[in-house]
Order: sequence, then C-alpha cells, then structure tokens
Amino acid sequence: MHPARPLVTLKCKLGELDSLCRLRSTSDEHVTLMIELLDSAKPGGRLLPALVRAAVSVANSRRTLWLDTTWLTAASQLAGQPGGVFEYLDDMIESALVEELGLMADGLPGLVPVIAGGAPDDALRRVRLLVEHRERDLVIRFRRPLPASELVSRIRSIMRLTGTRVGHVHVVLDVGFVEEVRQTQVAAVAEAAAAVHDVLGPGSATLLAGSIPAARTTYATTTRDRPEVFMWSEVRRRVGTIGYGDYGVAHPVPRSGENARSPYPYLCYTVPRRTVVLRRRIEKGDVPAERFADLAEELVEREDFAGPDFSWGDRELALCRPSGGHAAGSVSRWVSMATSHHLAHVSRRVPADL
Repeated sequence: MHPARPLVTLKCKLGELDSLCRLRSTSDEHVTLMIELLDSAKPGGRLLPALVRAAVSVANSRRTLWLDTTWLTAASQLAGQPGGVFEYLDDMIESALVEELGLMADGLPGLVPVIAGGAPDDALRRVRLLVEHRERDLVIRFRRPLPASELVSRIRSIMRLTGTRVGHVHVVLDVGFVEEVRQTQVAAVAEAAAAVHDVLGPGSATLLAGSIPAARTTYATTTRDRPEVFMWSEVRRRVGTIGYGDYGVAHPVPRSGENARSPYPYLCYTVPRRTVVLRRRIEKGDVPAERFADLAEELVEREDFAGPDFSWGDRELALCRPSGGHAAGSVSRWVSMATSHHLAHVSRRVPADL
C-alpha cells in the first residue's frame, strides 16, 4: 500500500489548503499530500474547516491526507484535545466524509498519522487506538539519518507499539532545507533508505527536502536550482528506488505567525529542476493586486509558463493579468495559485524531469 506518487508537504495554512480543494482529479491525483499542523489551527478558527474541506476534496480521488504534528507546541489548542490531535481530527474528517461523500462504508480513513521517529510511547499508544478504530497506514518521519541498526530497531519498536505491519508503514527521511547537494548527506540518506527497504520492503522510503529560501531578498526575477531534485536523483542512483518528496513552494520551516509573511506580491513558480522567483515592490499608494497583476503578466509571457490549461493555478495566473479580469491581493491567494501549479507539475512530470 505504499504510494509510488511523489510526496508534497504543505503547511496547514489557508492558501495551501485552498489549492487542495481545486485539484483536477484526472491530472493531479498522482501526488501524496502531507499537511503539517501549526498552532494557528484551533477549534473555532478558519483553518480546521479548511482542512476538513481539503480532506473531503482529495477523498474524491480515493486519497487520504497524511497529517503531521511536528510543529505543534505545548501552546497548541489541538494538542490539548481529549484523545489527542489525531483522534480529534479523525472524528471531524470522518463525519464530513460520511455526510458529504458517504465514503466511510468503503473503509476510507479520515487521516493517516505521521509520527516522529522519536515519538514517546503514549503517543504511539494513541496511534494504536486510531489504527484499531479503522485500519490505515502509518508514516514514520525521521529528521536526521540514523545508523542502520538504530533506525531498524526504532521502526520495529514503533510497529510493535502501534500494531501496524509491513505493507502499511512508510518512512519519510526528512533533510529539511538544502542549498546544495553534499555527497556526505547523500551517502547517509542512501544508507538509511537501504535499511528501511530491508525491514519494510522496496518503495517504503521517501526522501523529503526543500530549497525555497526563508526570505526574499531581491525584486529582480531569478531562477533557482532545486537541489532537492538532484539529491533525490543521487540517492536513487545508489539505492535503486526511493520516493521523491518536497515542500511545495514554501520554506521547510514555518514562520511564526501569518503576519510574518511579506506583504509584497511574490510567486515561486516550479519549472523542471528549477524555481522561477518573482517579486514586486509596494510603494506608497500602490494596490497589491495591481502589482501582482504586473507580476502575473511577466510570468505568463515567459517561455516556461505551463499554460492556462495546466492547472487551476495557471488559469488564475493568466486571468490575473491586467486584461484578465481577476484580482489577487493576498498572500494566501498567491500561495494557492503557486501550490496548485506545483502539485500539477510534480504529478505529471517523469522522474528525470521533475
């Protein structure tokens, strides 16, 4: 049951979640989606209903969201829910699936839990209850390569405590932000992947990395390499098979609070093995939507623009030009369009042309 689809990891924010509600099932279904929960997701807010809508949307193509609690802190209102985060959200999503799609009779779980390689035993016991409630896969996420013996020992311990078995366990080897490919890092990931394959079988490991910078420092349009693609190719060459994973169009580490995001219009647009980064300065009296329209005009006229029929996001970008009739003046809208394009890109590209 291990997906051969590429993995895209998204933050639980409005723009990213909105893009999942606009997937074209015939063209964008070959992507596994992992959502990183943040403290900003809380009962009574806007994010949890958006998360549930996204889960229902991807369920249309018989997929289940992977949910990760890595970034939740002790201040998280979700972390304090009776039964824990996974049980609370699983109940919400299951109810929505029954009400809107009637899919629970077919055994589709509300979510797939993503746990840290060092998760404490009490967290693992809660996952076991979730698996006993409805069979589902389990994802184990390691943020640093471990020696093979330690990695295998930890995987087996987690499987024993959660009651999961081979064929339903997937391992994500997360290296975070990468600026360049280092062979020492490639070797460490390859060794870890080989160990995972020995205990769980080929195709059970995914390399997750991202190269979108934390800050935008120029207003000139630039094209950046995507070293996560090159690293994945190098690891795959050593181990034969390993899943590809990235962080979409965002930096791997979330900023603290939505207000920390730059108000200046920007876009990270994925092209084969590279990212086109566009940004516009806002002067006094400027309207952000108008400056974004100028940015969209430049992008649509580029030879590497995928075309308005490529994804919902590409269509919106074309319509956001000054003559297109649509306006986009918010960060969440810009991110939604860029994420929509990225999901279509990794879904349709052959491995050599990611």
